[in-house]
Amino acid sequence: MVRQYIIHTNLDGVDDEQIDVTNGKLRFYEPNNLGYERENNIWSMAGIGVQGSSNTVLEQMTFKVETFGVGLYENYALLKEFVEKITPRKFVTLEYTTSIGTYYADLAFNNITKTEGYGFNGTFSEEITFDLLQKWYSYEVLEFDIVDNGTFDEKYSKIYATNKYAYNDIPSYTYFGESDVERFSEYEVEPNVYSFVATFKPLPDYTGNEYGIVLLDDNGTEYSAILFEFNETVPSMFEINTDVNDEYYRGNLAGTSVNLFSSMVFSRYRTRILQEGSIRLIGITDLNMYVKRRKDFV
Repeated sequence: MVRQYIIHTNLDGVDDEQIDVTNGKLRFYEPNNLGYERENNIWSMAGIGVQGSSNTVLEQMTFKVETFGVGLYENYALLKEFVEKITPRKFVTLEYTTSIGTYYADLAFNNITKTEGYGFNGTFSEEITFDLLQKWYSYEVLEFDIVDNGTFDEKYSKIYATNKYAYNDIPSYTYFGESDVERFSEYEVEPNVYSFVATFKPLPDYTGNEYGIVLLDDNGTEYSAILFEFNETVPSMFEINTDVNDEYYRGNLAGTSVNLFSSMVFSRYRTRILQEGSIRLIGITDLNMYVKRRKDFV
C-alpha cells in the first residue's frame, strides 16, 4: 500500500479533527526525518573509543505541502484554514500508516513557508516544519472490567475459598465464593509504555472511598497509584491522561467536568511513568484505556 498521512488536532480528545494530508486537497509529500537518529557519548582512551550514554535525537520533521484547489482563491483558503487549525494547538499528532502498521508522532508546529510561487490553477507548493516531541509510538486500545462473582453451578463452576477445594474438569466455569474479585482485574504492562489515556466509572455498590488504578512492578509490589478519594458524591465518570505534554485528571459531577487533581491520594502517587508490571483496578469498572507504546524505528 501507499503510505498514508493523517494529522490529528487532538488525538486523545473528543474534539479531535482528522485532516487527511494524503488524499485531500492539501497534501504532504517528500518527508524529511521519518527515520531514527541516536546520539552517542564517546570519548577516546589510549586510542580506543569508549562508549558512554546514548540518547535518541529529536530533531525537526519537514514536509513539502501542495494544495489542489480549484482556482487561486480556494488554494489560498486551503493553506490558510489548515494553518489556523493547527497553530492554536500545543501540538498535533501525525498518523503514519505503511504496509507494516500504523504509528504516531507528536509534533509542535514550527513554521510554514509562503513563497507566493503558485503554479498551475493557482496551486501552492510550500514547506512545513515541526519540532518533534515524541517519535514514534503505537496507540493501543484496551477495555477491561471488574470480574464479578458467579453463581454456583456444579456443571460449570470451580469453587474458591472453601474448606474443600472442589472442582470438575469441564473447561467453562465461573468464579464463586471469591471475596476479592478485584485481584482478577489486572492488565499486564509490557515494556516501552510511556503514557496512557483512560476513562472509567465507579463500581456500583462499592463500599470503599478510593477509586482508580494501582501500578505494580513485575514482582507485584506497588510502586505508584492514581487514586481519587471521595467520602460523599462520587463522579459518574473519570478521565485521566498521563502524557507529560497533555496531562489532566477530570471527573463528571452532575454533568459538569471538574478538575480532580486535588482529590488524588498523593501519599500513593509517586510517578505517572509506567514500568513493566501490571495495573490493578480499585473501585472502578468499564475501564477504557489508550496505551502509548514507544517505537524507535517504523
